[in-house]
Amino acid sequence: MRFKSSKVFLSNFLFAISLIIFPTKAYSQTAVLDVQTFMTKKKAFELFFPGADKVKREKNWVTPEQLKKVEEITLQEIDPSNRINFYVGRKGDSILGYAYLDHQIGKSFPITFMTVLNIDGTVRDVEILVYREPRGWEVRFPSFMDQFTGKNAESDFREINTITGATLSVNALRKGVARAAALYKVIYLEK
Repeated sequence: MRFKSSKVFLSNFLFAISLIIFPTKAYSQTAVLDVQTFMTKKKAFELFFPGADKVKREKNWVTPEQLKKVEEITLQEIDPSNRINFYVGRKGDSILGYAYLDHQIGKSFPITFMTVLNIDGTVRDVEILVYREPRGWEVRFPSFMDQFTGKNAESDFREINTITGATLSVNALRKGVARAAALYKVIYLEK
């Protein structure tokens, strides 16, 4: 009996070691980086602020109270960084709009995108600049992106329709656009 139990132990031990040394596809979750650059920041500024004399980065130092307000609006925890950068498109003395560059994790890698806001805080456009995931790239199609147009900080971003197979990318963009709208409201509209 003792010989049989040590034989079972040995076979289980060897099986466990083989899984560690030679993992099967079912146990391996290695993510593959697939970088797709759709647009540079410069091209995005040309698209979003046509005819602008300049696009200038504005560094905004936000207080813990402002960050707490953004968390309350978005119902999400915000990175405690107190410097928020918005890009402002100007033509002469007129402001053409504001842009917020963001990076949100999709499934494994960041999605780099820009949210463009009108002066009243409504979303004018959202554009993915760099997509690094092997799946979920359908989020860059106009049929999805156009759902953000006209939304503001008070909008319910849960109403944005998902895309089968791209749920994590959809959630990343929802979260990022909601945060951009809330930050804009707290920084610019509630001065």
